[in-house]
Amino acid sequence: MNISLSRSLEGLKSALESDERIIRLNELEKKLYDDPSLLELVKKKDDLEREYNSLLSYKERGSEEVARAGKALHEAKAELDSYPLAKEYGEAYIAVRDLYMQIDDILFGPYRKKTLSCNSK
Repeated sequence: MNISLSRSLEGLKSALESDERIIRLNELEKKLYDDPSLLELVKKKDDLEREYNSLLSYKERGSEEVARAGKALHEAKAELDSYPLAKEYGEAYIAVRDLYMQIDDILFGPYRKKTLSCNSK
């Protein structure tokens, strides 16, 4: 790898490591794993999701049992999504995801195959 490219990559790595959005996301992620209430909500949602998927494997989608399980799953997801720390993490995640998407577009955009929707502008 040439020296200029290596320096550029090191600069990008350093910039990302010191970016306040990424630092904040990492801090929130640590808090997520230390919050027993949140972990319980995640476990509840995961259990209900497994139950729902299991029911779908042998019951009709429109059955009363599947509908009840789907409703319980929806409620568990809503409860999880409304938990303050999960909400804060989700917002921080979106900011970092958008940053990575911008970097991806800058670095690799010129090499992507153009689609019809790009040609119609």
